[in-house]
Amino acid sequence: MDGQHSLRVLVVEDNAELRAVLGELLARHGFEADLAANGVEAMVALTSPDAPLPDVVILDVTMPLENGVHVLRFIRNGLRRFLPVIVLTASATSEQEEEIRGLGVEAYLRKPASADALLGAVRRVLRRA
Repeated sequence: MDGQHSLRVLVVEDNAELRAVLGELLARHGFEADLAANGVEAMVALTSPDAPLPDVVILDVTMPLENGVHVLRFIRNGLRRFLPVIVLTASATSEQEEEIRGLGVEAYLRKPASADALLGAVRRVLRRA
């Protein structure tokens, strides 16, 4: 997208079908999409010395192993604290939503979000970064 390399998006979503759709959508629009099925996979991807760092994370909240709130706390309290995060969720509780907003996210989208809304959020975040 910038002429040198594709911008990388880490999609953290436990629903396999939605994860695949999001990956394909991002790829069709020129992004490199890395996919994680849960919070543990996301944390491994963010700390693995062999994995390229994403430019932005799209993060579900309700997931097995480690939920999105835990992943966001991990990001904000660790070496990746300035990494832009877009939350995409259907079922966050009001307490989770309040904590998520307090931890700082660039966008908070409710499922089902349109492709235009999601791509628009990713592009806005990356323009600011």
